[in-house]
Amino acid sequence: MPDEPIDASTAGWTRAAELDRLQPSHPIAVKLNGKHIALFLHHGEVLACNNRCPHEGYPLVDGTLDADCVLTCNWHNWKFDLRGGRTLYGGDNLRAYPASVRNGAIWVDLRDAPAAKRIGETLAHLDVAIDDYDTARIARELARLAKAGASLDVAVSRIIAATHDRLRDGMTHAYAAADAWLRLRDALDDDASRLACATEVLGHIAYDTLREPVHPYADKRLQWNTHAFAAAVEAQDEECAVALIEGALHAGLRFADIEPALAAAALAHYNDFGHSLIYLMHVDRLAARLGRDVERPLLRAWVRSLIYATREDLLPDFRGYADALKSWTASASTATATAPVNDPGTMTLLADTFEGKPIRATIDAALQHAALPTEVLHAALLEAAARHLLRFDEAQALRTDNSVADNVGWLDFTHALTFAHALRWVCGRHPELWSAGLLQLSLFVGRTAIYLDADLKASGALRAWEVTDEAAFDRMAIARLVDHGIGLPIFPAHLLKTWSAVREMIGQGVPDSTRAALLAATNRLFAARFKQRHSLRAATQALRFVEREG
Repeated sequence: MPDEPIDASTAGWTRAAELDRLQPSHPIAVKLNGKHIALFLHHGEVLACNNRCPHEGYPLVDGTLDADCVLTCNWHNWKFDLRGGRTLYGGDNLRAYPASVRNGAIWVDLRDAPAAKRIGETLAHLDVAIDDYDTARIARELARLAKAGASLDVAVSRIIAATHDRLRDGMTHAYAAADAWLRLRDALDDDASRLACATEVLGHIAYDTLREPVHPYADKRLQWNTHAFAAAVEAQDEECAVALIEGALHAGLRFADIEPALAAAALAHYNDFGHSLIYLMHVDRLAARLGRDVERPLLRAWVRSLIYATREDLLPDFRGYADALKSWTASASTATATAPVNDPGTMTLLADTFEGKPIRATIDAALQHAALPTEVLHAALLEAAARHLLRFDEAQALRTDNSVADNVGWLDFTHALTFAHALRWVCGRHPELWSAGLLQLSLFVGRTAIYLDADLKASGALRAWEVTDEAAFDRMAIARLVDHGIGLPIFPAHLLKTWSAVREMIGQGVPDSTRAALLAATNRLFAARFKQRHSLRAATQALRFVEREG
């Protein structure tokens, strides 16, 4: 084989092996500057690549190279074009290196491509991994992205922009949990745990958009008007509501400028287990973190989810809410507290007032105590909600003979806590929304009362799940979150968002009894067994439904 010229100089090139060591039927592996390189001789041409298969790291020197220069990893049948490293079957591309022969020796150029090129290629590969919902590859590509010097935020912004119009019903827990996973990641030092959090962000979004087509938004723009936006939302007019958002952004307004109208719209109805308000808080945080580029896709997705959210205050069980909201002002001006606010027994008394009571009773109790400082009433409702989670009869979540109306599980109880968290966030800026928010929080408490274990008292549950060492509890929670082992991403998302909400509210300050109840309830949640599929229940309910159709 004649010598081949080496570009410019030998700078960046490394002597790999003597040419006579290499035979067509006997590739060799060498270690160069910490890299494991496989060398092949194919029709007189020397070819070099990473010896580790990009799938699971098995040695490619033990693979098979055919006449067409296709290298097969024999462990899982991944195939690569060895001349450039392009994957032909499998997933990740193979790193190929320029090779040359000089003075009877093989030389390999081990230099990395410029960072910008590596980042661009990795982002493109990440797009493919996301489209395939290949979480293992997502993790590998994210690790490569970090190695190339790029911020995770670049990938998150990119995926939000690319997927927001593939969410048929608008924003899901995937975007909301992204904020919480990113915040947890920021607080961790261990590289593997940080990568696990990052993978959860993109993996959940990939799951929610898997095989989803584009559900386009209308290409229209209207001048921003707060009243027009409220009317569009009330009319469930997505085209108009989104056009108003588009007009606001086009005029140079930012999320903070239109957030008051968004917050009011989120609380205009008791809707869809409080998702609208919960999601809005996470949109705010993501926009603050990722910048202006994500505001448009996030707001579009959030508005769509708001438009299509179920308005539960129109259901028979919750119809008392509208009249209660109208009478709140009068109640607040005439009611008196049942005990002094600074009395240590006040919180226990108030939580007892709401705990285990049906919806109508919790609404009445909220109106009765409307004169209390809002933070006191909020804490009492929050403590009652935590007690309900502690007393949830888990058998209800495992039933197969119940009606559709009683399909209840752990997540039904966690929403009260995450809603209370979001409520504290929004009403800190917009106190005029407290009345709607507190009444809606009372509905959360009332709706779960029928699913409590009647034989289990709050005091006993608090003792059973008491958290005495909060630092140790947080370490346990974080360890569980980064290695949860749960298949459906919505469950770890709720675990994380509930724990995060509880920790933030405790950090902001809550009464001691509320703190104890929140920690105990979260402790029980982390010990829960999530039933992720309900095959027999779904079959039983389907048979009943079809039987009654005729």
